[in-house]
Amino acid sequence: MGKPKSKEELLFPTKTALILVIPSLFLFIFFNIWPIAFSAYLAFTNANHINIYNPDYPARPLMFIGLSNFMKLFNDPAFYYSLLKTLLFLATSVPLKILVGVGLAFLLSTPLIYGRKIMRGLLLTPWAIPAILSVMIWRSVLDPSYGPVTQFFSFIVGRPFQAVGTIMNEWDSFLVYNIIETWLAYPFVMTVVGGAISGIPKEIIEASIVDGAGVFTRTTKVVLPLIIRTIAFVAVLTSGASLQAFLIPFVLNDGGPMIRFMGKLVNSNDLLLLYGYHRFMRDYEWGYAAAFYLIVVLILSVYVYVWFKLVFQRGGK
Repeated sequence: MGKPKSKEELLFPTKTALILVIPSLFLFIFFNIWPIAFSAYLAFTNANHINIYNPDYPARPLMFIGLSNFMKLFNDPAFYYSLLKTLLFLATSVPLKILVGVGLAFLLSTPLIYGRKIMRGLLLTPWAIPAILSVMIWRSVLDPSYGPVTQFFSFIVGRPFQAVGTIMNEWDSFLVYNIIETWLAYPFVMTVVGGAISGIPKEIIEASIVDGAGVFTRTTKVVLPLIIRTIAFVAVLTSGASLQAFLIPFVLNDGGPMIRFMGKLVNSNDLLLLYGYHRFMRDYEWGYAAAFYLIVVLILSVYVYVWFKLVFQRGGK
């Protein structure tokens, strides 16, 4: 007698299952593997918006140029400024998102807050609005002439607050990037951390109260240690979003204003993805942009690997 077939094999024989998988595999290769492979190929060529469609274009035929794009990238002051500004944005936006999101999660977890369900629903509003619409609304309230947020910040700093418009201040714009990034991300942080808090057994909290622990002690010594891995996981995800920030600077002010850095005019708030976009759409250097995005993927991969090694594996020991 042959080996008895499992329930799955009776429903879908192996050959039939493979045939059913082929269309999905084809779509995966076409929409995921092929674009990545083609971008990697372009990174080693002199591709632009003309020779990519006409490889024999007389003025600049498409050709393999080896590591020239990467050498050009590593000698470009604008790339280093973009990298430094992105790392600074990472260092400022992630703690702000975590602080606001975790704070609201703790606030809404206490039964002493009246109308928590309504408040939670209202606080999820940024999640319900499309991100591009949110940024456009922020741009309107930051109008240098009549924007209420601009008027408020101008009163606070004692000078005209210039985050958008024809005349912009580099650090005013950077501050607004952080505020909008926090506005877009805190509902996610609040929801995930709130779920972790609600999953803590009530007996643990009650035991700490019986032992005489106050609110601050219960929060720092009991609750936080139990949800620290959840917070770390949220920090990894939100930091990845900060490293890939594009929509906010692009819609708000296109990464402006222009400044001079190491003798070259650069966009002062060209975060990494926006820098690559400008090389692609403004300079039409498609091969150079592809090389840049390969470096960005490498940076993101190393960053996530280090996070998982330091946080998750250490926490599991």
